[in-house]
This record gives sequence, C-alpha cells and structure tokens, in this order.
Amino acid sequence: MGEVKIKFSWTGKKFIFIIGLLLLSASCNVFSTPPQAGVYKTLNGGVDWKTADVLKTGTGSISTTYISKLGFDPSNSQTVYAGSYSSGLYKSDDSAATWTNILSNIEVYDFAVDPQNTKIIYVAGFYGTAGRVVKTTDGGASWNEIYHEGSSLNPVRTVALNPQNPNQVVIGTTSGSFIKSSDGGISWQLVNNFNDQINQVLWQSNVYVLLKDNGLFEYPDISATSTELTKSLRNSFNSGAIDYIDYAGSSSSLGTYHQVYADPFTSSLIYLTTDKGLYKSLDTGQTWVLQSLPVQPGKDPVRAIAVARNNSNIVYTSAAGTVYKSLDGGQTWQTQGLVATGFVNFLIVDPQLPQIAYSGIYIDTSN
Repeated sequence: MGEVKIKFSWTGKKFIFIIGLLLLSASCNVFSTPPQAGVYKTLNGGVDWKTADVLKTGTGSISTTYISKLGFDPSNSQTVYAGSYSSGLYKSDDSAATWTNILSNIEVYDFAVDPQNTKIIYVAGFYGTAGRVVKTTDGGASWNEIYHEGSSLNPVRTVALNPQNPNQVVIGTTSGSFIKSSDGGISWQLVNNFNDQINQVLWQSNVYVLLKDNGLFEYPDISATSTELTKSLRNSFNSGAIDYIDYAGSSSSLGTYHQVYADPFTSSLIYLTTDKGLYKSLDTGQTWVLQSLPVQPGKDPVRAIAVARNNSNIVYTSAAGTVYKSLDGGQTWQTQGLVATGFVNFLIVDPQLPQIAYSGIYIDTSN
C-alpha cells in the first residue's frame, strides 16, 4: 500500500494543506440556515443539557457541526475532542466551554489519542475521493498523512490503538478491510477483509470489530483468528426467541449494528446498539438481553452508548434526540430529552465525575 505525505500548518484561523489542498477557514459556516447540531453537556447527571459549542476565537460556534465522535484526553478529562463529518477535528482545553479547530478539510469519522503521549493523535476519515488516516505528533500543530486508501469512495471509518503499545494501530474501512500497523503508521498490513462496513473498532485487552450488518467479532490477539460474538444474538432474534415487536411490523433482521461498548475492567460485559434496540451481554457474547428502554421498538435506532468508567451501573444510551440513563446496569431507565434538531450520535462520561457527560449531535439531511 502506497503512502502520500501531507503536511498541515496552522496559520491563525486557517490550515494550509501544503500539497495542493484547498484552504478552509476553521470557522467557516457552510449552512445557509444553520440547524442545531454540535455538542451538549450536562453537569447534573442528565437532569438538563446545555449547548457547549463556543469557539475560542470569540466569534462563531460549532452548533452547525455534525459530530461523529467525542473523546477525552487520556491524561486529562478537561481536554475534550470532537470529530466532525463537516469540519474536521476540534479540541477543548476547558471542558467544552470553548473549542479550537485543530484539523480542517477532512471528514472525520474517528480519532484516537495515544495514551502514553497525548500529543500524538490519529484521525481516520475521508478527503476528496479517498479514505485517509492522518497523524499529528505535536498536538495538532502539524499533520502528516500516513494512510491513503487505494480504492475510491472508501472512507476509513475507524481507528484504534493498543493501549499497552500505541505504535500498534488498526483501522477499518467502509468496504470491510481491517488493516494493522506495528510501527505507528509507517507500514500497513491487511488483517482481514470482512466484506461488510466496519463501523467501530475497540482495542482493550482484546480487539473488537463491529460490522454494520454482521455484528461483533473479537480478536484475542491481532494476529489470531477472530470469533463472532453475536451469532447467538442473530440466531435468537431470527428464530423468535427474543420477544420483539417491530414498530414497522417486521422482525426479520436486527438491521444496522451502530456502536459497541466493551468494559475495560470486566471483559464479559458488552453493550451493542442496533436498529432494533440496545443489547447487553454479561458472558462475552454467549447470550444477549434486549434492554427495556422507554421507547417504541423499531421507531428510532439506538445509536450511542457510554458507561461510567468508575461505576459500570451508570449507563447512557440514545435514540433519536433523546438520552436514556440507567443507574442499575440497565434494569431501569430514566428519559432525558435534548432540544436538538438531529439525533444523538455519540456520548461520553467524565471518567472521574460521572455526573458530567457530553453528547454529540448529527443532522440527517438525506430526507
């Protein structure tokens, strides 16, 4: 696989893509009638949510930014990152009070911060007609392209690092290519072609690969063979063993698998969000239980999932523009609405203060 080096430099309010890429203002608003997207924050466990979208420049906001992912700096939860399909990567050093655009001109699908050196950040996404991965080693002051997908219109949708050895990097593409690097992105090797869109990769002690249509797979080691963890879920659903009535009147498929949460301390605990609801496993995928959210089944996909790091009984999930919270590991749920035009696409919970949480909004403009 060939490599193309691209350097990015910060000059006031603009990034310059040195090799022939167009200049783009970090505060550019491309919407004639801006919808309400961006980031929301709660300080009281979700009792209320307020916008957290002010740009540090003092003018403008990220309220029109379609959020793909949110994440914390591994060493400082006051530093928050927001990836955007519409305007790159943003960083906040003050718990989302203000934001700075540190990477523009690329559609950001995912990002990963090196836990051992937080100035190193990998961004997976799409620019022009190609999927790409770019990397910074100086906290976003400059960027290099380290992966360029050879096939056209094939975004790199996800990136993950080995927490014990962050030079080991894995990425997943829309076409289903699962690719690894052992040297921080200098060289790449195909691990597997799933022939299904890879929606998410998590690297805990094991590696989890979530496919759009075919569910969750686990690698105990990146060089080993994967095991499907959702086979019993698919079989139970299709056989009718799971008691489910679809709002649209069909129960033949789980639809899209959106996100996965695998507990870093209790490997047997896994949550999955799907078109047909939120599922939980306490035995590493041998069995799955549909969670009883106070939402009409099948009406809106369940998308985001977040669990408090210091208390796995505190769970947040979302369907459409509504956040649901459980304090007892999913046995009961509270409904928490958000005043947003779109749907809640991503949720994160402060690792030290679980009453603080953030949500990222995406606007579906296809309708």
